[in-house]
Amino acid sequence: MKTATKTLLLLIFSIMLTNCKKQHEAPKEKYCGIEVTGFEIMDLKTIANKGYTYTDEDKALAGDMMRAVEEIPNNSYKAKFSFFMKDENTIGMYIIGPDDQAAVEKISCLLLQEDFDGRLPENRKLLFYTDDHANLVAAIKSKTE
Repeated sequence: MKTATKTLLLLIFSIMLTNCKKQHEAPKEKYCGIEVTGFEIMDLKTIANKGYTYTDEDKALAGDMMRAVEEIPNNSYKAKFSFFMKDENTIGMYIIGPDDQAAVEKISCLLLQEDFDGRLPENRKLLFYTDDHANLVAAIKSKTE
């Protein structure tokens, strides 16, 4: 019994030492922002499952954002927005649109760089899904975090 316990402790200690020596990768820049990690996506989905109550200002902001996307030069795609969180520092949005990396890049760059007259918080988290809501296309956040 003592041998099994010592072996288990030695194994746990070895795993911990191995993991401590690993270098964490720097956040990967993509689409004018930084890719969101898998754990962050799970956290954001948990927040989104709680629901979000829109204010009149939120509805106006979402409408302005949709119009801005429609005005992107050479735009041939539509996008819909759904907020899942918003406070004075951070906004989280679902963007429903095409599974097209060029479109995702144009939309994310617009949403990460434009502040819509100061109405968008500095920290932005964008989850891009396909029209059928089945596939996560991209998960991007502001570089400011």
